[in-house]
This record gives sequence, C-alpha cells and structure tokens, in this order.
Amino acid sequence: MRAHICSLLSLVALGACGQTISGPPGHPGVALTPFALGNGPWNVAISQRGVAYVTRVATDSIAVVDIASPRVTASFKVGNGPYDVAFSAAGSSAYVTNLYDRTVGVINTLTQAQVTTFPVPGGAVRVVLGPGETKLYVTLDNGGLTVLNSTSGAVETTIQLGTVALNGVALTSDRSRLYVSSVGGTVTEINTASDIVVRSFTAGGTPQDLVVGHGDSTLYLADEGGWVAVWNLKTWTRTDSIPVPAAFGFALTQDGAQLWVTQTGIGQIAVIDCVSGAVVETIPVLGRPRHLAMTPDGRTAVLANEAGVVQIIR
Repeated sequence: MRAHICSLLSLVALGACGQTISGPPGHPGVALTPFALGNGPWNVAISQRGVAYVTRVATDSIAVVDIASPRVTASFKVGNGPYDVAFSAAGSSAYVTNLYDRTVGVINTLTQAQVTTFPVPGGAVRVVLGPGETKLYVTLDNGGLTVLNSTSGAVETTIQLGTVALNGVALTSDRSRLYVSSVGGTVTEINTASDIVVRSFTAGGTPQDLVVGHGDSTLYLADEGGWVAVWNLKTWTRTDSIPVPAAFGFALTQDGAQLWVTQTGIGQIAVIDCVSGAVVETIPVLGRPRHLAMTPDGRTAVLANEAGVVQIIR
C-alpha cells in the first residue's frame, strides 16, 4: 500500500491535497498571484534560466511553470512519489527524487521528460549536486545518504546517518561541505571531497529544511516544533532560536539579507532579517505552504502550496 510522504517523514497527513484556495486577503507591499494546480504541490526548483518545476506527489508528475504569466506550460510524468527536484547549473538537466520507486529520475529539460532512473537503497527524499556536478547526494527515508555518479548513476558510497528520514540538505557556496538534517533531531556535516562525516550535533525538535547563510558562517535550521535555529559554523554552537511556529521550508534571498520561512500549520510565510534575527514581516498565503524558491534575480518567490495552488510572490 502506498504510504503518504508526510507519514514517512513524521509530518502531518496530506489531507489538504484535495482542497483549493484562491489566495489570501491583500497584504500591503506584497503582490501575491495564486493559480490552481491541484494534486498536492510539494516542492519547487527554479533554474538559472528562470524555469520553475513543481513536484506533484499525488499524480507522479512535474508541472513546468511560466513565472511571468503565471501559468503551467507543460506537465510530464516522473516516478512514484516525486518529492524533491534540482536543476544542473546549465539548466539542461534536472534530477527528481521518486520516493516510492526508490529511484532518482534524470530529466531532459529540453524535451520535458524523465529519460532514465538511478536506483538507490531506500526511498529517495532530497537531492543536491556536489562540487563539479559529478556527484549527486541523495537522502533516504531509512537514514542513509547515497552518493551517485551523476552521469552513470553508479552508487559511489552510502553513509548511514541513522535510521529515520533525512529531510533537509544544504551546501556551502563552494559545495565543499554538505549539511544534512534528520527528523530524529540531528544535523551532520559531510566533507564532499572525501564523503566522510566531519562532525554532527543534536538539534532536537523536528528538523525540516536547512540553508547556509551568505559567507558560509551560519546554518539555519527549520524546526517544525516552532523555531528557526541559528548555528555558527565556525564555533559549531547554537547562537539563536527565533520563534517561528510550524517552520518548514526555507528560501534565502539572493543578497543573503532575508530568510523566508514557510509555516505549514498556519498558512503563512515569515520573513527573517538575517542581521537582527527578527521576524520583520509575515505574509499570509492560506492553505499548507510547503517548499519555496527564489528566482535568480531575487525579485520573485515561487511557493508550492499543498492545498492545490502555486503562488507567485513579488
């Protein structure tokens, strides 16, 4: 029987997938354009060319979104339970984690098709490209981190980081360090040259997304229990805990000045000033906001809302 992604990751059930919303009331200073997509939008990635992919777990497909319109320009099938998606730097290919198939799908972005799959030893959750884009790092629902050759799909190694799902990943700007969070409450640092564990810490709570701040000196961790934890990567100490109820997904602005945080349980986005550590704005989006991404120019955010819409925020 197919299990929900949410239950695998110890999150809330996907009960909102059948709902639709039209958008929140007007919010001063923010232009928010929603359009219906349906089928449980979950994750979003934007290429350097400005193409947006939105994963739809309920229909095993990816929607291609024109951000300017906004509208869906194409939709294509991938594997069973697409969770995460990541573009190559050139934007000619993308990789999708097919959770229930235990595969990573390779997408030709010119033909908008999944052209092959790479098997992995567990349910594939998150994916990032390593230095030089020669390796794929794939987190698994069984606590493993699998390293694949990005061309052949050969498994180079699998690092066991526990027994529960690894659901947050973040790279430093030079991709020399990878940070991985576990729903069990730990965060681990990986040296991407040697693919060995450098260090780890116990964050506690229910970790979700991760992002490394500008300058590679700060790590932000979304804790669904109600916090954004801030860690100093030089001293490896926790320096702040910012109250953000139901924190789930992250997007850092291009200048590193603000961190946008989706609040799944309460239907809004919190905007954090990265210097002061204060929440300076909240943007109501209704529904169940999951993951979001910023356009390359930093002017627009694209939000996958599990309630059946994609929302463009300018």
